[in-house]
Amino acid sequence: MTALLLDAGRGFAQIVELSGLQSALPRIKDSIKYVNTLNRIAMLSQLRYRDSCFYYAGKAREISVRLNYRKGIADARNCEAICYFSLNDYLSAKYFNEALQIYESIDDQENVCQVLMNMSILLSDSGDDRRSIGYMRRTFEMSKSLKNDSIRSLVIHNLLVIDTTIKPVRFDSLFREGFRIAKKYKDDRMILAYEDNLAERLYHKGEKEQAIKILLDSWARADSLGFESEKVSIDWILSNVMAKQGKGLKEVDHLRRGLDASEKYGYTEFYMVFAERLYGFYKRTGQPEKAYHYVALLLSKKDKLAKAADQSGYNYLNYALRENENEELRNKAGWRTKTIVLLSCLFALSIALLFFVSRSLRIKKEYVKVQQKLHETTLGQNTELQRTNHFNTMLISVIAHDVRQPFSTIVMLASVFNHDVNLLSEEEKLGIMKELAETSKKSLSFMDGLLEWIKSKKTGFEYQPEELSINELIIEANTFFKIAQEKKNIKLTGNIPEQTTVLGHKQMLLFILRNILNNATKFSPVNGLIAIDSGIDHGNMVISIRDQGAGMSQRQIDQLFSAGSGDLDHHENSGAGLALSISYEMATIMKANISVASGLGKGTVFYLSLKNS
Repeated sequence: MTALLLDAGRGFAQIVELSGLQSALPRIKDSIKYVNTLNRIAMLSQLRYRDSCFYYAGKAREISVRLNYRKGIADARNCEAICYFSLNDYLSAKYFNEALQIYESIDDQENVCQVLMNMSILLSDSGDDRRSIGYMRRTFEMSKSLKNDSIRSLVIHNLLVIDTTIKPVRFDSLFREGFRIAKKYKDDRMILAYEDNLAERLYHKGEKEQAIKILLDSWARADSLGFESEKVSIDWILSNVMAKQGKGLKEVDHLRRGLDASEKYGYTEFYMVFAERLYGFYKRTGQPEKAYHYVALLLSKKDKLAKAADQSGYNYLNYALRENENEELRNKAGWRTKTIVLLSCLFALSIALLFFVSRSLRIKKEYVKVQQKLHETTLGQNTELQRTNHFNTMLISVIAHDVRQPFSTIVMLASVFNHDVNLLSEEEKLGIMKELAETSKKSLSFMDGLLEWIKSKKTGFEYQPEELSINELIIEANTFFKIAQEKKNIKLTGNIPEQTTVLGHKQMLLFILRNILNNATKFSPVNGLIAIDSGIDHGNMVISIRDQGAGMSQRQIDQLFSAGSGDLDHHENSGAGLALSISYEMATIMKANISVASGLGKGTVFYLSLKNS
């Protein structure tokens, strides 16, 4: 984390250039040049003040959109993505991708390379190391053909940080190449980064004193050059070094200094880890009051980040106000001899800030309320979509599982009548026609029931039980399987008293019974027996349907009523797995219960417990 850089270019020269560009900006008349200058200021500003980067990038994008200047839009989006890094990763990734698409469409390879590198860093920060390394390796290969090899120095550095699988010999070769390029361009910022990397390697090799000296010298140079991000990065490394050496007070000094700088200059990702480390230190050393202070800072920052994410970015006015504050800080640093004048300006500005801050807070509260309402609406819509999707899945399964069976029976009977008509007696023909008529009638009845069930589900189904004859239900449910049972010479026996009635929903009970009888018919052997019996248990009518099939293991029984179980993919009947799950759900609606008893080689018994009328 400490070495991930988001921009390339010369170090101290950038600070000088930034001051010159800000001074020259009011005198630029050409719109395109003005946009390019705003974007350059934004990119240079992120070395110190990330909020300044956002401020100038926003102005550049606004003008670029009016001018339809695509490169200006891409440059601004790239800067805004950098600003949102670790603050709102969703927006950061979104803006990087928007910039990448534009750069690719105008064949700007240098910027394509830089954006891909930034996206790799974002992925690494999010914990997606595999994709991060893939992006960085792609960027590394692309950088070989770039005319401006200063970018390659930055790419090599980030590759060495992110890809920990690089072999030592290869690592040393790449390190020398990147360091050489940084020195060639006198890029102070990259030189510092490579020296810090070297210091860490020396420390791990046991040359601890030399490593610490390099890091302290680097911090002093970064301070003299105005590289605040590098100072924070080095403080993080030094805090880790001091922790390993057991120097708790020095560890805390670097953590506090890094935390203060992170807050001042807007380095959110560093602020979080510094605060968390300080909390851990004081908790570990038995200082609860200080530990509480830093955990409060950490929670406060996380709360701000959460609100920022909910609003998909910060309010523009807040950034403008922060930009004014940053401008004053820069003026104070550059013009120390005018301290008295500056203090007067700050006093006048504070009055204006009070007004704008109070207004900003009021606007933010309104935004939070609107965002909360939108969030609640979205959750409600998502819940409704899930219900609809679940119902559609059930409906498709019902159609595939139950509607197909009667039509298969009709097709089979029609085929016999069509091909063997001359071989059939008149009595057999009449029998087939009677069977066709009966099956068709039952199919229409089933379709009417299915349509009523669909209608009730769509309009808000309310379960209304009715008194039903269980024998009539079994006869109707078994209509679709009689031919299959006759072909396998399967005998269906029933031992249920004639007047036995239950309370339930007709179409649901028919669906459940058809599903159980279908499975019993399918898995029963030739000359098998399907036995249907009844009994009373705790006031409920229990219907049992027993077959003489191969049976099931306990593992299969445990998964039997789970939608999407393995049986759904490998079973002969592709709808069986989901149909049993739907049967279980229908039974639950009717306050009934389905259970199964089975064993390999022992057949299967399904039990259906219903309210006794």
